[in-house]
Amino acid sequence: MNGHPLVVVGVGADGRAGLSTEGRAHVATARILAGGRRHLAFFPEWAGETIVIEGELTAVVDRLRQRYRTQKTVVLASGDPLFYGIGRFLLQSFPREELVFLPHLTSVQLAFARLKETWHDARIVSLHGRPLDALRPAVETREAKIAVLTDGKNTPAAIAEFLRGQDAAEDYALWVCENLGAADERVSCHAPARVIEETFSPLNVVVLLSLGQKETSTVPLLGIPERALLHRPGPRGLITRREVRLLALCYLELRAGDVLWDIGAGSGSVAIEASRLSPTLSVFAVERDAEALRQLEANILRHGGAGVRPVHAEAPDGLAGLPDPDAVFIGGSGGRLIDIIAAAVGRLKPGGRMVVNCITLENLARGWDALRELGLQPEATSVQLAHSRPLGRLHSLEPDSLIFILRARKP
Repeated sequence: MNGHPLVVVGVGADGRAGLSTEGRAHVATARILAGGRRHLAFFPEWAGETIVIEGELTAVVDRLRQRYRTQKTVVLASGDPLFYGIGRFLLQSFPREELVFLPHLTSVQLAFARLKETWHDARIVSLHGRPLDALRPAVETREAKIAVLTDGKNTPAAIAEFLRGQDAAEDYALWVCENLGAADERVSCHAPARVIEETFSPLNVVVLLSLGQKETSTVPLLGIPERALLHRPGPRGLITRREVRLLALCYLELRAGDVLWDIGAGSGSVAIEASRLSPTLSVFAVERDAEALRQLEANILRHGGAGVRPVHAEAPDGLAGLPDPDAVFIGGSGGRLIDIIAAAVGRLKPGGRMVVNCITLENLARGWDALRELGLQPEATSVQLAHSRPLGRLHSLEPDSLIFILRARKP
């Protein structure tokens, strides 16, 4: 490494007093101090250059790149920068070997310490800059402990209102932990129905602790039954069957933070199932049929799909404005399978995965040839399910149509 590393120091609400000896030494020897206005205010005597981190981060990164190797630079961040913090963005913007992280306690750690509760078994949901619906999967399954990172819009009152809308207001005690680590720290417990009457500091974490009064959701964590999803009846039902859906998700090899395109999403079964696996997935469900799109949107509200963004468009033209994917699922093509595969492979990130469901031999052949011509090495799996049906006083196994699953990985 040439020059100085970029040092990222976690800061708590207690400011300078809570820094380790190493953290204080880095700040004392820095030439440039970067951070939010609240973090910089902890060092009123600072006489060197400052970089205020607010708004668009790209401009901040450009300024840091110009200086940090030749002038020692310290970035101040809240708590643990690698826990829903700026650390992830910095890792994407700078060489890892040129970054040093000195984490502070996270607000979630402090919250559970104040409540005297373990937190290794807690579900953590960040609503910071995210829709309130991101809380739905944890509430639907009535997780026993839910820590919620709030923002100016997703306040304790908004969370309480959401619980009422989910018929879960009587299932949880709502703890609000304000200004954790500061002199004016306050931790208080509320019934969700009464939170709207209270005023809280904007620096707060909400912890929902189950009162154990209700059964969990009847919708399983994995494998939403077809009957629970709105979809068009009949052979053109625009839904990927439960068992085939799980195979497709297995082949997509999704990882936290991935971008997934679900092309020809239909009722949204694959997109919603994927989103429920991880709240950090970004799923774009592309569907050209207006009726199917309405059902998709209703299914998102019904089953929780905070990471799913419905896109009313026809592929491949409607893919142009989407972020590059880590994984692509093609469930329907409207007769444009070759064009869609070509467009998707062109945008797929290196190492990205593609899965194509085909119900006809012609599409299987077209998809196989298209993937090979684009330099990928496809694999194919055939799936034929059979389900028991009454036959008088006995039962028979009646087969579904054969499904072909194509899959390939971009080099």
